[in-house]
Amino acid sequence: MEREEPNPYDVLGVAPTASNAEIIKAFAMAIQRRNYSADAIAKARKSLMNPQERLVADYLRPQLPQRIPPFEVEDLSDLENLELNFTLLSQWDGLDRAIANASSVTEIDQRVGAKLLS
Repeated sequence: MEREEPNPYDVLGVAPTASNAEIIKAFAMAIQRRNYSADAIAKARKSLMNPQERLVADYLRPQLPQRIPPFEVEDLSDLENLELNFTLLSQWDGLDRAIANASSVTEIDQRVGAKLLS
């Protein structure tokens, strides 16, 4: 099974807006932290310093927050006595008639269709 490489931004711990100077500084700090292998850290720095590779990293970076807060359980007993109140929109009046009429093709439509397809 192929192992997915971590995103270079995550390896170096920098934001997508990081400058080249910030990337170089983050590279040195990442080497000291040793959260990733030296090879992974070097690849991350190299890819973020290259504009074309940085675009790929930007595209592949997940847009979700790094930590999604846990769902808080609340008392949902009020939902048992929920009173539904809705209003039908007037623009849907006669929709069934419009659908029925749409299934019949007029003679002019048949001639136009035949002309377009010939």
